[in-house]
Amino acid sequence: MTDLSEHLFWDTRRDAVDPERHAAWLAKRVLEYGVWSDWQALVAYYGKPRLAEIVTVIRSLNPRAFAFCRAWFQLPATDFRCYTTTPFP
Repeated sequence: MTDLSEHLFWDTRRDAVDPERHAAWLAKRVLEYGVWSDWQALVAYYGKPRLAEIVTVIRSLNPRAFAFCRAWFQLPATDFRCYTTTPFP
């Protein structure tokens, strides 16, 4: 994942991020702060089906990222954890 933008790792070392172990964190970071080439790199690395599994279990997404994921994966809002859970009970 060396082709991801440097600004995505403002608070952590790039070499400390394991793309398998931190897949949800990485996807959320790219969705909310990345550029198009970062998204393309994720799709190339994980593949669309695996990436759909990853993003649907993310606890919270900003509205823009959430709308993008619903359109990109053509899934209803109810398939996303961020839609069905409240972050602060």
